[in-house]
Amino acid sequence: MFLSLMVPLDRSSFAEQALPLALSIARRAKARLNLVEVHALYALEDPNGCWTPFEFDKDAECRHQEQLYLDATAKWAASGSSVPVAACVLPGSAVLPATVADSLLERARTGKADLIVMTTHGRGPLSRFGLGSVTDELIRRATIPLLLIRPSEKALATIPEPIVDDILIPLDGSTLAEQVLVPALELAGLMEARCSLLRVVESRSPVDNGSPGEPAEKAQAYLEGVASRIREQGLQVRTRVVVARHSAEAILEEAQASKLIALATHGRGGLKRLLLGSVADKLIRGATAPVLVYHPTGEKH
Repeated sequence: MFLSLMVPLDRSSFAEQALPLALSIARRAKARLNLVEVHALYALEDPNGCWTPFEFDKDAECRHQEQLYLDATAKWAASGSSVPVAACVLPGSAVLPATVADSLLERARTGKADLIVMTTHGRGPLSRFGLGSVTDELIRRATIPLLLIRPSEKALATIPEPIVDDILIPLDGSTLAEQVLVPALELAGLMEARCSLLRVVESRSPVDNGSPGEPAEKAQAYLEGVASRIREQGLQVRTRVVVARHSAEAILEEAQASKLIALATHGRGGLKRLLLGSVADKLIRGATAPVLVYHPTGEKH
C-alpha cells in the first residue's frame, strides 16, 4: 500500500508538475505527502562564490528561503485537498547527482516512503545535470517505485488533476518484469484504471525456418495466464501481443493510447546503461506519459 509519498522539488515550475498526480494518488490512498528539497549551497548560484570565503550567514539565508518555498508549496497543496502535507529541506550540497540521490534516498528511508513522484527534469539544483543524472541514480539505487513525469511548458495552476484510466505494463515473460505488477496493480486499483498487458515478440528474419505464429501464440497464452491472476483481484485487464523488430519502439507506439507505463528495470547506470541500450532506458527517455519504474530488491547494480 502507498502510505507515504515523497516529491523532490527544486523551486522550478517544471519540478512542481509532479504535484497534481502525487496529490491525486495520495488522496485516493489516504496517504501523506512529503515535499523535499536538497539544500543547495548559496555559492552554487553565485558565479563569484568560489573566489570568496564561505559565508555561513548567506548559506543559512539560502536554507531559510528554501524552507519558505517548501512551506508555501505545502500550504498550496493542502488547501485543495484533505491530504496531509509535510515539507523539509534536506541536508546536502546539491553538487553531484550522487550526493543529491544520497539525501533523497536517506529521507525516503527514514520517512518510510512507499513511492517517489518526480519530474524527469526541472530548472534548479536537482536538475542542473539533466535527465540521466539524479534520475538515473535513483532508478539504479532506489528500492521503492519511482513515478517519473515528463514536464510540459504549462504552468502548474493550469494543470488539472491527471486522469489515469489505462496503465500499460510491458512484460517479457521474466520474473523481473513481473515484479512491477505489485506497485502497478496497487496504482491501478487506486486510480480505477484498466491494466493493458503487452508482450512484444521480435519479428523473425525471412530466412528463419521457424513459424512466426508460434512465439506469438505462446506470448498470448503467457499474457492470458497473468491476466487471469489480475482479474481475480477485481481489476480490468486486456492483453495484446505485438510483433515488431524493436521492442522499445513498439512499446512507445502502444503507450500513445495509455495514460501511464509501468515497468521493472535492472537498475544499471552509467557506462553499463549506455552499453546495454536497455528497453527500460529508451522508454524512460522517450515516453511522454508518466512512467512507473521499479528496481526490484535483490537485483545487482
